[in-house]
Formats: sequence, structure tokens, C-alpha cells
Amino acid sequence: MSGCGVSKSNAVYRSDTAAVQRFLDEGTSADGSYSGMSYLCQAAANANAETVKLLLARGADPFKKSRGRTPLEWAVEFDRKENAELLRQAEAKRSGKPAEDRAAGLPPERKMPVSDVDSPSRRDAARPDDFAVVIGIEKYSRLPEAAFAENDADAMKKHLLALGYPERNIVLLKGGQATRGAISGYVEEWLPKNASERSRVFVYFSGHGSPDAKTGDAYLVPWDGDAMFLKSTAYPLKSLYASLGKLKAKRVLVALDSCFSGAGGRSVLAEGARPLVTRTAELEAPAGVTVLSAASADEITATIKDQGHGAFTYYLLKAFNNGKVTAKAAYEELKPRVQDEAHRQNREQTPLLFGEDAAF
Repeated sequence: MSGCGVSKSNAVYRSDTAAVQRFLDEGTSADGSYSGMSYLCQAAANANAETVKLLLARGADPFKKSRGRTPLEWAVEFDRKENAELLRQAEAKRSGKPAEDRAAGLPPERKMPVSDVDSPSRRDAARPDDFAVVIGIEKYSRLPEAAFAENDADAMKKHLLALGYPERNIVLLKGGQATRGAISGYVEEWLPKNASERSRVFVYFSGHGSPDAKTGDAYLVPWDGDAMFLKSTAYPLKSLYASLGKLKAKRVLVALDSCFSGAGGRSVLAEGARPLVTRTAELEAPAGVTVLSAASADEITATIKDQGHGAFTYYLLKAFNNGKVTAKAAYEELKPRVQDEAHRQNREQTPLLFGEDAAF
């Protein structure tokens, strides 16, 4: 289990039911776990009911807890209604008692605002050599929510499809799929394996950032991240940039709708630590990589509730709809609009642009 645990776990997180079935056929226990989470609990927090069905059919225990929660409780927490119903039935079958009606325990169906940027206004020709990794984490395993982050990621994927990125070349990691292992795997292994000299590569992250309280180093916080143990549970911005800087791709762009001050917004800090100023240099990228960041190092990010998006992502997508599809053109349009939105909320937020101009 330990040697291939991460690949098995990632198959569950990615909703790769065929890969999960292959592991089970090879003798992996359906009650297995990785990094403190059973495969069934991982699947329950995921949107793919087929993986839940498969694990249950192979004998996974619906009552087995991970991090203090049953698989059903994980499904409820992440609003996976189909998974929750499957698990209620499995609990009833295992216990021999009638299925308890726990619908009242499910969160109410979320009424996500319909934004005027959710539908792309353009449709470009397909670009079969281009690749993207899109990450959105709203509900964390043990951290405060990053409001609208998954909605940001969904909308970003729609716009990338409209810009010509093929569906098969876009990896979308949301919520429990966006573990540290999955993020590093796609950035450090999948992209180098697939990107060529003809490729444009785009990496998008919406969720919490965090600064190391001692060094000021910036980290992206994955779904399973812990602000107390950043080095072992979070993904260093340095590692992201280093990996992207080695790609053979002709263009690499990064957009980060997170902040790294530790002062709130889409930023978290270890308990007891004080907010600090992350060095702006930590946000800069190596040659060949262009970065759009939602806020300066000492600021916090804003959201626009009636649009259901982070302010930075909302105005970036609005720029796309207005035909501004290079980093510089998009930045010049979104920067004053994000600043104005932040001022309306009595805060400061100044997006940053690093690197050469490049087309998305």
C-alpha cells in the first residue's frame, strides 16, 4: 500500500474509476487509506458517484471514519448529495436497519449567483498543443472556506475552452481533488510529459495562500494543507515556478487568485502567528514564466458576492470577454477595476504582473 499509495489516492481524487478498479483487481483493499484518509472518505468528498459505488461494491466499510468523520459525513460536508444518498443506503444495508432520513443534515442547495462573465463571448480555433491546470479550493479539510474559489475554477475552464484549449488538455482540480500530491503531480510530472516547444501552458489557482511565519516564503495551500505545517502539507510557490520554468513550452502563464499576507481574505496563517509582509520577490517568477497575481504581498483579496467570484478572477474573465487575451492587455484592464472594487469594500488590493507579455 505504501509504495503506490499516492497514485492510488490520486486515482480516487481524480475520479478515475477505471484506475481505481484496476488497483482493486490487483489486490488493493477497498478499505485502504492514504495520508489519514480512507479511499471511501476521499471518494465521498469527491463529485464522482461511480467511484463511491465501486468501493462500496468491493466491500468498503461505510462506517469507517477518517479524521473523525464517516464517509457520509464527508459527503454532507462537501455537498455531494448523490454520494450521501449512496452512503445512507450502504449504512442501512450494513446495519440491517431502515435507512435514516438524514436529508436535513445536508447543506441546503447552494444558489450560486449567475455572473455576467460565466459565459465566454468568444470561440477561438482549437489549439491542440496547449495545456492547462486549473485549481479551485473552496472548502478545505481543516481550514476556513475560500469563498467562490471553485466557481472561479469552473468559469476559468469555460473560458480556456473558448480560447482554444482542448478539453482533454485541461486538468480541473476542485476541492478534495486538489491535494498537495495531485497538484505537484500534474505540475511536476504531467505538464513536463505533455508540453512541447509548440505549447502554451496556463496554470490557474484560486484558494488560500499562506506565508511561512519565519521566512516569509509563499505557499499555495492545497485542500489537505495545514497552516501549522506548511513545509510538509502546502506547495511552495518556488517549486511551482521552478517546475514551470523548466518546461519546453513556448509560453507559460500563471494566474493566482490568492494572497500571501496571512491577514485574511484568501490567505491563512498558523494559529498564534501574526500577519506579515511576504517579500514581493517571492511572487516573482523566473524567465519564461509570466505571472498575474491578485494582490500585492501585504494585501488581502476581495470577492464580489453578487457575481459569485473573486474580484481578480471576475475582472480577468471580463477582460477575456472584452478581447484582452494577452497578459499585459488583461492586466491593464483589470488592475484599476480590482482596485476600485477593493476601495468600495474599504480595503486595498493591487494586482501584480511579472514577466514578459504573453497570450493566454
